[in-house]
Amino acid sequence: MRSDRRLRLWYRTINKKFFQGELPDNVCVRYADEDDVEKDGRQCEDTCFGWADKGEGRHLYQVVISRKKNPALTAILATLVHEMVHVSTDLKDNHGPVFEAKRIVLSNRGIFRKSALVPGLTLF
Repeated sequence: MRSDRRLRLWYRTINKKFFQGELPDNVCVRYADEDDVEKDGRQCEDTCFGWADKGEGRHLYQVVISRKKNPALTAILATLVHEMVHVSTDLKDNHGPVFEAKRIVLSNRGIFRKSALVPGLTLF
């Protein structure tokens, strides 16, 4: 699997600016495709905003973003940040206290302030 160039650039920018470079660089960051199917046969892109899981080959993790569920740049970036928090917890805490603590750290670093990533845009 190959990363989407723009998503990869956003991943690196967010990692440097708000995660202080703590996330691994060998992460595949891409949009969902027709091969992303859940166990029950449904398209993941139809049911999930995004997801993170263990990567393959040279990638330690992969972060996948749904184009259908995230039509605007603010939604894409918010989903990417959310999945990056999962990467920062090594996919172990789901949405528990460690996940929430990381999210609060990001908030304190200003990631949810207007224009933090894109002039005039706010992530929620």
